[in-house]
Amino acid sequence: MSATLPFPTHTLRRSVIGMLSILAFVPLLYFAACSSDDDNGGGASNNTPPPGGGSTANQLGYVIDAVGAQIRAFNVDGNNGNLSPIGNPVFTGSFPHHVDVDPRGRYLYVANHGFNDTPFLSGFRINADGTLAAMTEATASYVTSDPATEGNPHSSVMDANGQFLYVVAGLNASTLRAYTIDTSTGLLTLIPGQSFAVGEHAHNITMSPNGQFVFTAGGPEGGAGEVHSFLRNGDGTLTPKSTITGLVEATSVAVSPQSNLLYAASVNQISVYTIAQDGALALIEAPNTFETFQSVPHSIALDPTGQFLYVANLNSNSITVFQVDTAGR
Repeated sequence: MSATLPFPTHTLRRSVIGMLSILAFVPLLYFAACSSDDDNGGGASNNTPPPGGGSTANQLGYVIDAVGAQIRAFNVDGNNGNLSPIGNPVFTGSFPHHVDVDPRGRYLYVANHGFNDTPFLSGFRINADGTLAAMTEATASYVTSDPATEGNPHSSVMDANGQFLYVVAGLNASTLRAYTIDTSTGLLTLIPGQSFAVGEHAHNITMSPNGQFVFTAGGPEGGAGEVHSFLRNGDGTLTPKSTITGLVEATSVAVSPQSNLLYAASVNQISVYTIAQDGALALIEAPNTFETFQSVPHSIALDPTGQFLYVANLNSNSITVFQVDTAGR
């Protein structure tokens, strides 16, 4: 790339294409891990063990069973990653699709993507042994405050302090909603005025590593998709900043470790954008196009160093690995 920017231009180089089964990437099984100190305290980052901290012997994993409408708890061996079941499966609403774990290891939330008669979000307390207990007596431990206008959540993201939860929802017209988390009970309350239209069938939401921005991606099957960016204010509220259109069936977004680049996946392509200080987006690289027809990237992720981008392709049953060229060559 030849564009002049205040930091090196980032381009993507395809390095490996592997034909693999990607069942773990479709909305059937989702895995989230939280880590805590031996006394069940500690402060892990959201859904991941703390780098270089905490006890590797006391990690927990939570796996969603969409068909059985259950979530299962596991101990994770810190040496080899093996899973050992803890307790019994816990019922959620129909078609659980995503799980968020409180970074302090207190609460867990499940987004139920089933039909409109299912609870929106289920909330559970994490016991000292890693098992789950219903947060409320409502059906499937329903925890949000406005059931009449909520339905079909697809994905959520929590801030690093465990004070706010952001949820995208809707089978057709979709919304992004911001909730406060009651730190003593775990219950959620919609922040007044914090419900934003984010196109159709919003599929994914992510927060930048610095906690300053929130991004969503979505689009109907085969239809015009959108990526939305929001500036995150000190009180947890969001301010809309950019809307990127024309991304057919946008499915997933990922943010660089420096929080200055956004990668967006849509049908057969990955696009790269700069993130301004206020969260506005600007395209810096024409999309990398996939040769495989209708590969449909479903999920993307960066490694912690930001040097490699991994793409799970739904239709072609493959994992594509890109090397991020930080020198701009």
